[in-house]
Amino acid sequence: MNLSRWLLAGMGMAVLASGCGGRRSHAKVDFAQMGPSMNAKRYANLEKLAAKDLKCAEELTPTYLGENQYQMTGCNAEGVYELRCRVGQCGWVPDVRARAEFDLGCPRSQLSATRIDDVTAGVTGCGKRATYRALGRTYGVNWVLNSAVTEDSSPAADTAGAAAPL
Repeated sequence: MNLSRWLLAGMGMAVLASGCGGRRSHAKVDFAQMGPSMNAKRYANLEKLAAKDLKCAEELTPTYLGENQYQMTGCNAEGVYELRCRVGQCGWVPDVRARAEFDLGCPRSQLSATRIDDVTAGVTGCGKRATYRALGRTYGVNWVLNSAVTEDSSPAADTAGAAAPL
């Protein structure tokens, strides 16, 4: 009975080691170019988060932006994610534009995010703007609307409306 358990466990480990465990291939990712905190496990978590966030089942293309920020691209969409670590425990901060897409009623591709400080970001797009605050610690960070959604009054919009007197 014990021998059959060992045999079954050994076969399971062989299947996982051969790449049939259902994970995506990281062969094209050079972790040495992905910043000091990246490793295979963290990358797998990033890929899983981005695939869900971008609604993309295809292979995603990573780009290291510096300061533990990563852009994931695929399925004609892109997202920016930040790896935050505290005492060796790391977690991913999702793209603020995923939340702003709903609040501003604007497609992510038309939104622009600006980091104000470590926990605050501003998002503009479709003639609107809003401020977001990151809540949570290393794990489970979420962006929460921190201001009213307002109409974006840019100088270009103001001069376009006053061009022709009636």
